[in-house]
Amino acid sequence: MKQGPGRVASILLCIMVLSVGVLDSREYGREFRQNPNALMDVVAGTANAPAQYRIGVVDSAYFLARHGHLALGHVLTVLDVLSGLTAVFVLFWVFRRSMVYRSARLTAQWFGAACFLILIQFYLGWVIWYQRPETLPTAAIVAMALMLLTVRLPLSRSAVAVAAIGGMLLLAVAQGYVRADVAVALHAGILLVCLTRLGSGFALGRGLQAGTSLVAMALAGGIQYDLMRRVFPHASYGETPVLQLFLNLQAPSTQLPFFLFLVPLGWTAVTLMRRRYRVDSADAAVFAGAVIFMGIWLLVGRIKEVRIFLPFALALVPLTVELAMQRFLPERGGIEQDPVSA
Repeated sequence: MKQGPGRVASILLCIMVLSVGVLDSREYGREFRQNPNALMDVVAGTANAPAQYRIGVVDSAYFLARHGHLALGHVLTVLDVLSGLTAVFVLFWVFRRSMVYRSARLTAQWFGAACFLILIQFYLGWVIWYQRPETLPTAAIVAMALMLLTVRLPLSRSAVAVAAIGGMLLLAVAQGYVRADVAVALHAGILLVCLTRLGSGFALGRGLQAGTSLVAMALAGGIQYDLMRRVFPHASYGETPVLQLFLNLQAPSTQLPFFLFLVPLGWTAVTLMRRRYRVDSADAAVFAGAVIFMGIWLLVGRIKEVRIFLPFALALVPLTVELAMQRFLPERGGIEQDPVSA
């Protein structure tokens, strides 16, 4: 029996994430050597917005460093590695459970695994470009949310619903303290897909998933509002303008990383628009959430800081690879031709 790509791909994914961890550690070391009190303003509650509202990772790392008598940079590196491993392996698991992968022949599966590895390596290379502690933890949370959208546990219907709903709401709460805008955008995309015929393909079903996403958006948005109005009402943006759209358009030199980073997403969008391919409900929901988040990014984020979009970019890797398998190896891959429009 010929071996599938699972074991080889898993080893390579480990090497990729650990390599990022080495570079990550070097960047944290450089940052703390230049400023020993880096990130302590977030812990003290005196940082500028929006960094002050993203306390989940920094405060957790500080707690572990203080009580474990460790360097804060080392703790942040470990959290990044664990988050990176969680993100890539959950996404690989989701990809291997997709109908496109499971209905493909061995050759197409190897092709898909190779494409998956290439895209993961491409995106991970941008982690330390304007490095922030919340990037990889957010990627892990989005990946786990994608998993809950697709997984059908071997339990009773009610048990599956409780597990999926509880898991999504817990992730939304966690994300509210890390980057609330990501959770709101993701569940807004899920809610939009619930309004289409693809909405019936979620593990929870259309109605339950729509209700869960509404609650998740309320939780994440409520946490953000509480942090802004009650916990840190004094936090301001300083001299940084909140609206960044015009600055992004007026600085062509900052647009190169943006366009390079989004090449795979652009191919994915064009492919979805030009042809009719099989698209899972969860993949469509993440794509819709990514489009919403991109609008937020363009309006209030600096587009040269592409790590802002990295959690969604990683979560879209399964969709991009599934489209590539259908586009380039439809016959050799043995993929069933029963397309569903995105």
